[in-house]
Amino acid sequence: MKLYGSPNPRSPNTLKLRVALAEAGAEYEFVPVDLSKGQQRAPEFLALNPHAKIPVLTDGDFALPESGAILWYVAEKYPSAHLLGEGLRARAKAHEWCDFASTGTYAALGDINTHTIYLPPEKRSPGVVELAEARLARCLDVLEKVLEGQTFLAGEYSIADIANAAVVSSARERVPHVFGAQSRPRLDAWLARVTSRPAWGRALG
Repeated sequence: MKLYGSPNPRSPNTLKLRVALAEAGAEYEFVPVDLSKGQQRAPEFLALNPHAKIPVLTDGDFALPESGAILWYVAEKYPSAHLLGEGLRARAKAHEWCDFASTGTYAALGDINTHTIYLPPEKRSPGVVELAEARLARCLDVLEKVLEGQTFLAGEYSIADIANAAVVSSARERVPHVFGAQSRPRLDAWLARVTSRPAWGRALG
């Protein structure tokens, strides 16, 4: 297998996949794709993903873009890693919280990054950033509430925790004032549990 992803080890969509692959003990080759250099538009990469986005996983002649789909594929391919939970409902809960990461925390962080880093200064909107920070804070509050009385998001440790922790850890570095504005002890404890796992260190190393 090959994983094409960001050269930034803390990029959430690449990080979550490297953590999942480390949890599974999977052997793969990591291929960095530098978006700032336009490497995603190289013909050989476009043959894997015409959308010109990372990450992409290849497994033999099978190419799979979209980080959520890749995360699920890794969990299915390596059932002994127990990254999905047992039974229909547990798997559905894992899916629920992966969707939450994609449409909630990641979407908010994306808007913040776009209007503070990626766009030229004259095109940035402080109003968009303010709204995105409010959305992010609300998502963090939801996680804090859900973690009341449970150790992990979907009951047992799963891709739900990997997907959300990858975004939350990145957001905490990017916009620490959103985290410091309110105490969320259960969220902090959960993040420490997830990111202290050996797989997390291997993914970042």
